[in-house]
Amino acid sequence: MFDLRTLFDREARARRRREQGLASEPAADSDYHPSTPAGSGLEVEYHGLIATQMRRMGIRPETISIEVRPVGKGPHGFDVLVGLVRLHRWDRVSALRVLVGLPLLEAKVRKVVRGSWLADFSYFGGLWLHASEQVHAAPGAQELRELLRQWTLPDPPTPQAPQASQVPPAGPAD
Repeated sequence: MFDLRTLFDREARARRRREQGLASEPAADSDYHPSTPAGSGLEVEYHGLIATQMRRMGIRPETISIEVRPVGKGPHGFDVLVGLVRLHRWDRVSALRVLVGLPLLEAKVRKVVRGSWLADFSYFGGLWLHASEQVHAAPGAQELRELLRQWTLPDPPTPQAPQASQVPPAGPAD
């Protein structure tokens, strides 16, 4: 859904920046900017739904960009749209929420789409994630490797209790 407060807030920030003689805002400085120019109709609505869910999950807007693209037609001739999420700046909390929480985010977006008018005119094809080269070269990449190692290492073997046949019978000692 389109939020007028966001529009007015954005216009006010732009006006203040022009009055101060500053350049326009960088592409990823505020509210989950798309990486391509705004689409029409369905793409804009999907973008708003995805951005809302990202905000609710506590993902910082300057760490990702969202793009919505049609990828084909569904069985009834409706457009299939996907949300392309690009992680382009390492922020530990936001990045981990996107990387680990992507299935949860996708499920929440699907639920919202099913409950809206969008389900009557389109299909949601899911969220696709891309990490930019900047993230691979950032100091966070090493932290991510270490976390992955910790999370996926096999558990150390635990000492097993002796089986009944190995336990000496309890009783008076000779």
